[in-house]
Amino acid sequence: MRELFYRISDNASLNNWIYVLAVLLIILCSTYITNFFIMKILPKIIGKMVRKTKTVWDDIIFNTSFFHRISWVLIPIVIKYIVIALYPDINIWKIYSFIYDTLSTWIIIAFILLIFNFLDSLNSIYERYPISKDRPIKVFFQVLKIILVCTAIIIIISMYMGKSPDKLLMGMSAFAAVILLIFKDSILGFVAGIQLISNNMVQIGDWITMNNYNADGNVLEINLTTVKVQNFDMTITTIPTYKLVSESFTNWKGMINTKGRRIMRHIYIDLETVHYLSQNEIDELFKSEILKDYLNIKVPKITEENKSKQAEIDKRHLTNIGVFREYLVAWLLSQDTINDKRLCMVRQKQPGATGLPLEIYCFTYTTAWEEYEGIQSDIFDHVFAVIGLFGLKCFEYKSFAVENKN
Repeated sequence: MRELFYRISDNASLNNWIYVLAVLLIILCSTYITNFFIMKILPKIIGKMVRKTKTVWDDIIFNTSFFHRISWVLIPIVIKYIVIALYPDINIWKIYSFIYDTLSTWIIIAFILLIFNFLDSLNSIYERYPISKDRPIKVFFQVLKIILVCTAIIIIISMYMGKSPDKLLMGMSAFAAVILLIFKDSILGFVAGIQLISNNMVQIGDWITMNNYNADGNVLEINLTTVKVQNFDMTITTIPTYKLVSESFTNWKGMINTKGRRIMRHIYIDLETVHYLSQNEIDELFKSEILKDYLNIKVPKITEENKSKQAEIDKRHLTNIGVFREYLVAWLLSQDTINDKRLCMVRQKQPGATGLPLEIYCFTYTTAWEEYEGIQSDIFDHVFAVIGLFGLKCFEYKSFAVENKN
């Protein structure tokens, strides 16, 4: 066999070339048989075993791509060992080392892809469990893939250069800064991913808002370099993972978990309409079922205090805005859409050029956006409609008011 190879190398006779063609035919047949067994027979055997089990993880692992990866790993191994068996002389492989290295490179790349497929399957299995939303592991798998790719590249380069990987790594130390620069986002993303997961800062499915990136929606994916957010207008915003650690963002998870969403909105009262209530106005307000209890307590108390005071300026009086605030609080708590177990108040804020801000602060039972907006609108529909019954007006600029009248 060895002498025959030397004669082939020296371009000896046609029979030797026929032998080479026969060797190639053997290799092709072997690879075809190997591929046929892995892609046709092996899936049927394993498929029967998988269908008998009740678990889902084996269906995910032993998918079609898994057998493709196995095939691409075994085919170059079969070719390599057939050629070695036919041409065992080491000196020959020194001459044709490129063929040997190419087969080895094929095996390494195919093996890396097989590991990638296995890691993706593990991640798919893990994502089926509820804990995956709190502790996603895709980031760690992506880091492992990067490490495997870097290792494979070093081994392949060292193999073609005929040097050991250790010496190659020592020689590449000068390029460490360049490598760090290239993988800067990946390194920062990996560190940020660990912080996000360990501190439970954000999870898949959380509603987050990040104004710097116009992100306002639900988190779709957290990976090594980016966080994908599907906004409520169905667009997708991609944010670098490390930005969620280095910059501020709002996570609405706490609001959703408490099953209540806050309403905090102002109306602006015209200060010229604020006044003491007359007796006729008080008598009219006594007809309200909502205000009756409050007035039954407040009016006698004020009347008793005023008996000992002579000057009108020293006497206490009910104001329309004060009674209006009490009315709004009682009315809000009477609504079945408002959470009466949470803080509910109506307060004044610092008056300014646009009048007196009156803030309504309460919580709804629902966190659904559409329902929440409907409840909030219903509240202020009622507020704007009832405010005139207390002798109050909402503030508007005089120029606008005049134009509207004209």
